[in-house]
Amino acid sequence: MSHAVFEKLKRAMADSGFDALVALSPDNVTYTAGFMVPSQLTNRFRRAITILTGSGFACQIVVTVEEDLARERSRFDDVRAYDQFSQMAADVLADALIEAGVDAGRIAIELDFMPAEDLIRLTERLPKARFEHARDIYFKTRMIKTDSEIATLRKVAALTERVIGEAIDAIRPGVTEAQIGAGIMGAMLEGGCQAVKYQVGSGIRSGITNCSVSQKPIERGDIIRVEILGDMDNYRSNVTRTAILGTPDKEQRDIWRTLIGARDQCEAMLKPGTAVADLYRTYATACRADGIEPTLKFLGHGIGQTIHEEPYLAEARDIVLQVNIMHTMEPLYMIPGRMGFHVEDMYLITDRAHEKITGDVVPNDRLIEIGG
Repeated sequence: MSHAVFEKLKRAMADSGFDALVALSPDNVTYTAGFMVPSQLTNRFRRAITILTGSGFACQIVVTVEEDLARERSRFDDVRAYDQFSQMAADVLADALIEAGVDAGRIAIELDFMPAEDLIRLTERLPKARFEHARDIYFKTRMIKTDSEIATLRKVAALTERVIGEAIDAIRPGVTEAQIGAGIMGAMLEGGCQAVKYQVGSGIRSGITNCSVSQKPIERGDIIRVEILGDMDNYRSNVTRTAILGTPDKEQRDIWRTLIGARDQCEAMLKPGTAVADLYRTYATACRADGIEPTLKFLGHGIGQTIHEEPYLAEARDIVLQVNIMHTMEPLYMIPGRMGFHVEDMYLITDRAHEKITGDVVPNDRLIEIGG
């Protein structure tokens, strides 16, 4: 029986007039096949490929060392392996496309990921085929989550919010950013994640947008930003909280009030049919009214197989919200060399409006005061 993901992708492929759809990136191969090919992430010479056609042909191509795992875990009944030392994966792909009868067709393929030597070889083997971007098909299809995807995202989101609360509770003067990070790592893995990334920035380091941890001890008066990105069964979470060790001053309170006020205006707009560009414009206008220029040119992003998916909540996007879109909103304001402010939560668009997936267990409507 064809998997629901196959059917979604085949409908999108047909709507765009393509004869075949080929994925090569780890996230899109994983989305299609239903499992991550482990060595694709760590060895750039090991290709993993999925193929779907409108006529019903479907197969996955993996390197020989991953063949047994793929046969056990892939959604594809047809798994084909190649020897990385004596074969080119592009040749196996070309053979499959010929077998499927689309060698002179219009083929959607990940041109923004595919190695140049593979594309050259493929065009040599299939000179009559037209190769075009598969990017929009995957972005738009992945944007609308299935019930099983939503269930996994809920689970990893709940774990992440709990752990970020525990991390903040553990902050004391003299504790280092690295120590806080180590606690986050352990708790996320023990909670069921297969991988985790995190950021802890305190004091002037809180003003670095992507602040990897350091050995800096946390001191009284420090603004502290904690961000956790979990990976559970190939689905991600993204939750951020901002706290202060002590009591915020007027400037800090005013900045936070502006960010949260802008966020609240946007939360009220979260429902099917809302244009993402309108969300960003509302956010930016509210911030600018109080003299704050948003640091990021987007308010949030879709989340699923990767941390950043469509829809980006950005003025440049012409997407409207739809039921079963999972996304974040992350008001962020950096003052380099001084301090930074950032809150991020996950949301699900429902048929009525939206559901806030995180934010109730560890709210950040006010700056979290530690030992104030």
